[in-house]
Parts: sequence; structure tokens; C-alpha cells
Amino acid sequence: MAESDNTGSGRRRAAALQIKLTCADVAEVRDRFGAELKALALFVRTKTPKPEGTLIRLDLRLADGRPLLKAAANVERSVAPSDAPGAPAAGMHLKFLGADKAGRELFVSLGVARPPPLLREEQAPPATVTGQIPRVQPPEAAPASASAPSAVVESASAPSGRPAPPAGPPPMIRPGPPPAEVAAPPPPAPALTPAPGPPKKPTGPVIGIDLGTTNSAAAFVTRGRPFVIPSREGYNTIPSIIAFNEKGKLIVGHPAKGQMLTNPKNTVYGAKRLVGRAYTSPIVEQIKGRFQYTIVEGPKGEAAVQLGPKVFTLQEISAMVLREVKEIAQNHLAQPVERAVITVPAYYNDNQRQAVREAGALAGLHVERILNEPTAAALAFGYGRQLEQRVLVFDLGGGTFDVSVLELHPGNVYEVVSTGGDTFLGGVDFDNEIVTWLLGKFAEKNGVDFPGDRVALQRVVDAAERAKIALSEQNEMRVLVPFIALVGDKPYDLDVKIGREQLIALTQHLVDRTIKTAAEVLAARKLTVKDIDEVLLVGGQSRMPYVRQRIREYFGKEPSKAVHPDEAVALGAAVLADTLTGTGATQVVLIDVLPMAIGIGLPGGRFKRIIEHNTSLPHSKTYTILTHKDDQDAIEMTLFQGEHERAIENEYLGTLRFDGLPKGPRGSVAVEVTFQIGAECLLTAVARERRSGREEKIVLSTRDTPEAIKLKLAGDGPGDASGATPGKGGARRGGGLMAWLKGLFSRPPKAPSPPAAPPA
Repeated sequence: MAESDNTGSGRRRAAALQIKLTCADVAEVRDRFGAELKALALFVRTKTPKPEGTLIRLDLRLADGRPLLKAAANVERSVAPSDAPGAPAAGMHLKFLGADKAGRELFVSLGVARPPPLLREEQAPPATVTGQIPRVQPPEAAPASASAPSAVVESASAPSGRPAPPAGPPPMIRPGPPPAEVAAPPPPAPALTPAPGPPKKPTGPVIGIDLGTTNSAAAFVTRGRPFVIPSREGYNTIPSIIAFNEKGKLIVGHPAKGQMLTNPKNTVYGAKRLVGRAYTSPIVEQIKGRFQYTIVEGPKGEAAVQLGPKVFTLQEISAMVLREVKEIAQNHLAQPVERAVITVPAYYNDNQRQAVREAGALAGLHVERILNEPTAAALAFGYGRQLEQRVLVFDLGGGTFDVSVLELHPGNVYEVVSTGGDTFLGGVDFDNEIVTWLLGKFAEKNGVDFPGDRVALQRVVDAAERAKIALSEQNEMRVLVPFIALVGDKPYDLDVKIGREQLIALTQHLVDRTIKTAAEVLAARKLTVKDIDEVLLVGGQSRMPYVRQRIREYFGKEPSKAVHPDEAVALGAAVLADTLTGTGATQVVLIDVLPMAIGIGLPGGRFKRIIEHNTSLPHSKTYTILTHKDDQDAIEMTLFQGEHERAIENEYLGTLRFDGLPKGPRGSVAVEVTFQIGAECLLTAVARERRSGREEKIVLSTRDTPEAIKLKLAGDGPGDASGATPGKGGARRGGGLMAWLKGLFSRPPKAPSPPAAPPA
């Protein structure tokens, strides 16, 4: 690392630093250093740290020497080397002040709403330093007593004309061998154009956004009343559809929907069902064949889609929809819009909620709050009415289903008492039942099976949806799709009549599932249908007459018509958004609950609940783990979210790993893990080693590929975390869990590798 002093002028000292990471690509950088970089910070481990206040011109490069980003950073805190037992590692805590274009794009992809300002290039090149960053430790989670460093600087060349550093042991890389020197001279160092300073929180209007499976909408409060912002075409909603058109451009909304019939392979719809899920998860495996576009594996093992020559993550797809909604709002309000409240299904897990937050950041929005859709609908229903009621929100949308019971109190207090749902039950499933029946009738009538052409199949899907909608108003509908197949030289049409009774027979089991879920939500709080004052129907599929009939029969009362099925969620989000500005005439108090239990995996594949379903939020609970062998240096805890007794059936959230444990006999070292769940149902885990008091704060979500998880769980890497013994109130984790998890996270290898071993 080279340092250039500016003396006599009062200017801050500056140093140029180039670090070669061990990461092969940007995806690996996000995986390994995402938590730290999201805080616009970096810890560099070195035995020769620079003084506090030193300006660092940083050049980060990948393992093969390719540039990753250039940035200007400030040394916020220096940690001097010490030989005292338990002393923190020597190094520098850096805070980013500016970044080049590539760096800003990286920060945005990590969910940073306000990335550092753009840099300009200086003429003087920095001296070359080669190093690596083996692991991440966020600065805010690493107090001065922390012992695990995040970055290590290996060597530093003194600048020309300056004396060599004083004698002593040179800085070392830990772990791993020293990487190769960069042969080519580094590019000029960046310098900051704007005045350095912390990014400011965006100001201005806050809009409410209903990010739906089928349609999305934005709403805003003016003169004390919420209203839906119309789209460019004059509609109150826009289709949540992204397409790659014939000219090679990405289009959003109504134009994208217009090409679904002619170019279904390059038209993405229903992305809300896949966002935040691993590509190898059983759910993705089950449904990816239902879509006409191509679902592929993303850079971090998540479900992604291919549009034309590019692969997009589901967060990027959702961000395009959000960006379109944002632009519509800006055009209507005639001012920049940078803040939003975004709604999600109440039954979304932590991974999915984190993914929606990331999508908002990619769209240039500071997400003020993630709000559950049923709660938003109740806000729209009760806002300003000073009600004292218990209401049930029955939200059956295009792709997801939620049921929530809320208690409304005077003073705009909304308390969720029970919630449940199904993220794979909605209007799309009703359409699929009709499509299956239509294709069966086609084969029965013509004596040939449907060939399976993508364009033709999409035409059948479109016809099925139109028939479903028409049968809400009439008793019979003719479905005519001419020339949908060519078998040999003979063309075939689809010409079938479908009646309302047939539609009920096809979809009755789906409606039964909604009623069963509603009954479970009531039973969870020992409520009966007589305890419900109003039933609010939300979501387009709730318009189906048979759905309303079953609701009326089950609850013994007519469902309320006080909210608009398509607009209530966006209106409720706007109501909450208005209160967050501090200028709203009326403030709202929301008390939500945890939609699904959170717990850990145990030997034999069991799932131990740590925080129960329907726990009021915010909530905090501490769980203690003890070391299971002598001198154990690391402990792991694998977290899941769901309601199934077997962990394999629940959603994997992440693995909490605590390194650098003090040496001691088995059971003598204890780590207290505090699970904190905020009002948005987002989970944060704080691990504290009882003896030293050292803490690490980790926001959990699925960010690793299944292979990386498998390696971690197998104990590869620093420390042996192949098992842990929970303390009071816990249960033992051992090799049985490891064998089971290896099977859980394994997937078929690429040829010519041998087949994967079956799960243990």
C-alpha cells in the first residue's frame, strides 16, 4: 500500500491501495461480501494500518486480475497490532465515499438505495498491492474486541523516492498462499468529484405499490384520501409482465402483455411465484413446466429466467415492473419518487421478503416498509372510520392466497391476530385446470393429442382465462381457438363449449383449499365464524361467483363490498405511506404477526421451532448453543421457516456460523443466538460468545448455492462446524443432521460426473 502525505496545506493524507480478491466473479463477491458492502464498508486486515482519517484510493480486482471496482474510502478506525491474548486483528475499517460506475452497479445490486457518488479519474496511478479478502465481517458487527478479520493485505511496495518500511515481519495473508503479483501497471486512481459525506436518506413523496402476480398498481394520498394512479394507457393497474420484443428491447406492462400470444417464450409473467426461491427447490421443480418461458439457474443458485440472450434474476424482473410503476407515479405527480411502501403476500417467507426489498433498490426506490397484502386491504377498509370490529381478509389473487384476521380499534389501530395462506394458489391455478380440460376435449374430439407448440398453448391459456371471466357473468361460453395444431398436413381447431357448472366441477378442489385455510387460521386463535364481523374479499379471483357462494355458506353472511378487489391493497399501502411522511392527518398503528414458524434442523430431519407461527411482532428470542468437542473453533446453526414437522419440507433461510471461539473443553464455550424479527417479518440473528462478549450480527437469507451450503455444512473451511450442542431448552445436533443435509442440498451434477448419492 502506498501513502502520499500532503503536509503543510491542511489536506488529508491519501494512500493508494490495490487488492486482488480470491473471488472468481462478481456473483461470488456478492455472496461473500454482500453484508459488509451493503453497509458501504470494508475491513482490510494488515499489520501496517493507516491512521484514522486517511483517504484511501481503492482498486479492487478479481482473482484473475480483472477490475471489479474503483472507489474512494476513508479510514474510520484503525486497529493496531497487538500480541495480547484475544486482541483484535490489526487492520483498517474503511467507509466508501465514492465509486466508479461498476462499483455503483454492484452496490445497487446488493440493495443499496443510495450508492456512493460517481468518481472521476486522476492521472497519478497508485502503487500496486496484492491481497485477498477471505471472509466478510460487517464493521457494525465487529467491535474493537472482535478477533476475526475480514481482509488481509499481503504486501506493499513503497512509493518511488520514499524510504522502505521499518524492519519487521511483513504483512501476511491469512488464510491461503500468497496470490500472484499483477504484471500490468494498475490504472489511474479515482478521485471524488462531489464533496464526500454519508448518503442522504431520500425525501419527497412516499407511494404505495401493490406488486401483484398478475397486475401491479401504485396509489398516493392527496387531500386526506388515497387514490390509484392511472397507467400510461389509462388503466388503474399495469400487467406484471416483462418481454423481450423482436427488436431486442425489454418492454413492460401492457405492451409486453400484447406479445404474449405471439412470443410466449420471451414473455415473463407470474414472476412473483418464483422470486426468492432456489432453482433446485421442490416448488420450482414442480411449477417451472407450467410457464412458456425458460426458467434457468441464476448466478447464486436461485431461480432465474432467460429472455433472449440474457439471464435475469427474479429480483431484476420485479425491479423492471417496479421501475415502470415508479415512472408512472413520477409522471402523474410531476416530481421525483424515490420512496415506497411495497406489499407482499402475508405468507411470504424471509427470503422472499428480502428479494422484494432488493428489487425495490434495483428500481431506485427506498423501501420504507414491506407490508402484508391483507393488512393493506384492512387499512383501506377501516381508515378514518373509527371501527371496533374483527374482520377476516380473504385475499385470492392471481398467484397467491392469504387469509388474515385483524382486529380494528378506534384511533386507527390495526392488530393482526392470525394469518395463513398458500403462495401457490391463485387465479393461475384456476386457469390451468381449464386448460387441462380443454386439451383433453381437443384430444377426445379429434383423436390426436395436442402437439405442445408454445405459441398455440399460450393461445389456449389466454382462451381459458377469458372463458373463466366470462362465466362470472353468463352460464355458458364457447371456446374457439382456430388452427392451434398441424398434425401431418391436417390443421386442427379447438372448439368446445364450457358451462359454469363444469367450471365449478374443475375448480371446486381449489376453492375447498381456500376454505380449509380460512378454517385453520380461525382455529389457530380458537375463533369461530361467529367471531368475525366482516369478510373482505380481495384479489381478482375472489370475483368468481362460486368463491363468493362458498364464503357466504361458510361464514353465514354476505361478504363486504366496501373494498375494491383490485385496488384495495394499493390504497392501503398508500395510507401507510402517507403516515410515514410525517405529514399525514392521521397516524396508523400496525401490530402484525409472524406468518410461519422459524426454527432449526435437528438430527433425523426434525424441525425444532424457535419462534412460533402467529407470534406478535416485533419479537426477540435467545437460544444457546454449546460446543460439542474440545477446542472447537466454530459453531453453526441451520435455520428454516415453515410449519412442517420435517425440516426438509420447510424453506431454508440460511446458516449462522460463528467463528473464532476461544479454546476450552467440550461444553465450556457457549454462544447465545438472539433472533430478532422486526415489524416487516424480516429476521436478523445476533450471535454472542458468552465468555468474551464478542457479537456478530447476520441478516439471514438464502444467498449461497446448494453446493456451497453443502460444503459449509460438511465442515469444509475454517473450523469444524459439523455439529453443535444447544444449551438449555435445546437438542443435540450431530453427524446425523450433516448426512441428512448433504442429501437435502445435493442436486444432479453436470455430465460427465457420476450420479449424485441419494439423501441419507
